[in-house]
Amino acid sequence: MGQVRIRMIEEKDIPFVQEYVSKEKIADTTNVPHPYPKYGARLWYKIVKAKREKGNLYPFAILYDEEFAGSISVRKEDEGTGAIDYWVAPNFWNKGIGTKAVHKAIDFGIEELKFKKFETCCLVDNPSSGRVLEKNGFKFVKEFQIKNNNKHEGKIANLYRLEI
Repeated sequence: MGQVRIRMIEEKDIPFVQEYVSKEKIADTTNVPHPYPKYGARLWYKIVKAKREKGNLYPFAILYDEEFAGSISVRKEDEGTGAIDYWVAPNFWNKGIGTKAVHKAIDFGIEELKFKKFETCCLVDNPSSGRVLEKNGFKFVKEFQIKNNNKHEGKIANLYRLEI
């Protein structure tokens, strides 16, 4: 198994983000639109960079043997609570990369942001993501129907929680 590490997203990652999130397999389980806009990754980078500067979001690149393999963000929900959002490019699936990246993101949230709890969710149609969370100590809280989200409105998702 190769080495997994995370580092803050950089401008040089934009072409990889553009390529990978343009894939329907990624769009199906995330809030990423499909088809993905031609300059979507560049706009996304500007947005997450601004949110990072405000201290609300910490976007990372997931690297597998130093190759860009996906993205993971640690998001501040409220004082002491964070959320983790992530995707791994399809050609890197089933290698444990997501599990290791989530572990590293949790460590960042605890050590750097002093989070005491994480809450995050994934679509019921994406059981692999649920397994990644459970392998990192998240516990299933409830199933709910998504509202106020144009893309996934009406779909069922699972809420997971990790308390430190």
